[in-house]
Order: sequence, then structure tokens, then C-alpha cells
Amino acid sequence: MKPFKQLADPPQEFRERMLAVFGQAGRTYLEGLGETIFRYTREWGLTVQGPAPNLSYNYVLFVTCADGTEGVLKISVPTEDSRNEILATAAYGGDGCARLLRAVPEDGVQLIERLSPGFMLRTIRDEREATERFCEVWSQIRRPLPDGTAIRPVGKMGLEAFANYRASHPGGGPVPVRHVALAEECFRWLAEHGRTELLHGDLHHQNILLDKKRGWMAIDPHGYAGDPACDLAPYLYNELEGKPLEETLALRTSVMLGRLPVGRERLFRACIAMTVMSACWNAEEGNLTGIRLQNRMTDWYRGQLI
Repeated sequence: MKPFKQLADPPQEFRERMLAVFGQAGRTYLEGLGETIFRYTREWGLTVQGPAPNLSYNYVLFVTCADGTEGVLKISVPTEDSRNEILATAAYGGDGCARLLRAVPEDGVQLIERLSPGFMLRTIRDEREATERFCEVWSQIRRPLPDGTAIRPVGKMGLEAFANYRASHPGGGPVPVRHVALAEECFRWLAEHGRTELLHGDLHHQNILLDKKRGWMAIDPHGYAGDPACDLAPYLYNELEGKPLEETLALRTSVMLGRLPVGRERLFRACIAMTVMSACWNAEEGNLTGIRLQNRMTDWYRGQLI
């Protein structure tokens, strides 16, 4: 096992990202990472195998529990986001989503079961089969909102993203104004005609893994509140490189409409709302390639409503 100081020395790219996104909170997090690892591996009787190869906004270690269970120790900057993730993972209770074993929300620390062999859904190359497996996971993780919790409404998040985008681009920007207005209308429509449940918030090919005992399972929920059709959009705007966009969207959405109780208008309005919200977030990061793709998708979705 590597020394804790070495384990708590993540790649420079990860460090820069944490500082850019979280500022002083990210600096405090990085400075205390070694101590956090030492504390929780000792208190919870964990043997560290090593860090995960791909780090995004959380430091992730593969561990073995005292009883031999393989787990994942996930250490986040303690925020509303990390608390909502823990709430959502606990609410799923291991049904359709990797089980939460232990957590300390105020420290941003959670221990999750490790799925094995852990192949991502992206390894299924056949679009129809992959979408059918996605639909099975989507159906399995439908839940009411946990009692007594304040999960963020995705509609409110969208309206905030649109307001921020307009303020940052008063003369127009890479996301067309007509798309932003349409997305606002779609969120209002969903609030009136849809229903509110617990959303995973980031359900796509990389966040669905194969477990040898239970089949395909979700990981890493964001934990939003909103219409369940909103959980379809992230899958649709992922894994599109090198594929004919309109044909791929047509196939994926036809499978969803054939297998899921969402209805055509709910599906496409939810997809417009979520895709434009994501495009506005991409504008904050300067991701023009992602925005151009999402603009094309929004125009295609709009065409399906006519």
C-alpha cells in the first residue's frame, strides 16, 4: 500500500480543477486530503488499493473493507452537491444504484460498494441494445423524493443558468437566444404537466456499470428534483462522437418512447430544457464544441414537437 502522503498527491490537472471550481474551499480540501484519507481508512478499517485512474471533481480510492467487501472511498469538497449525492445514493438503497455503505456528509466523505467487473455501458457498441439497457436502469431507479430533505429542483437550476447566461452574454452568445427562451418555456411546461421525483441528474454511459450479480447499475447520482423525463437527456447527449447525430437521436428516442412511460411531448420538452441548461453551463467553461453539438440537438428536438 502506498504512503498516505503519496496517495494524497493527485495529478496536477485535478489540483488545478479543484482550485478553479472551488477556490479557497478547494485549497483547504487539497491541503487536508492526506489527513482525511488517514482518518477514515483507520476509523472504517479500510485497506487502500490505490486511486481511481480518472479523477473529475472528487478524489476516489479503491479500498477493501475489513470484511473483504470491495469498496470505493469518495472524498469531495463538502458542498450542497456532495450532500445531495449522498442523499440520493442512500435513497436508492442499492436497488439499481451502487449501495452506500457509510457516509459523513459534513466532511464530503462516502464509502460505496465497488461494482465488479465494472464495465461501462459505453462498451456496448450496438445503439439499440445499449439504449435498452439504459432504459432498464432508468426504470429501476425511479424514486419519490426522500422525506424531509431539500433536494434542488432542476427547473430552478435551469432558470438560474439561463439568467446567468443572459447576464454574461448581453449582446448574444454561442447559445441562441431562441433556445434559451424555448428551454425556459419547457421547464415551465414540465412544472405544470409533469411530476416531481428524485432524479439521478447525470445518468449516461459512463455512469452505468456492469455488476456480475445484479446487472447494469447506476453510480454517481447528482440528486436533483424534477420530472423523471429529465433523466433521459444526459444519455442522449453523450457518446455521439463519430456517429450520425440525427439518426442516433432518432434511434435512441424511439427506443425510449417504446419502453418508457414518458410520452413524446414530455420527452422532447425535457430534453430541450436539460440540453440548453447544459449548453449554458458549457458556455461558462468555454466549451464551444459541446455547445455546437447541443445546439444541433436542440433544433432536432424542437422539430420533433412540431
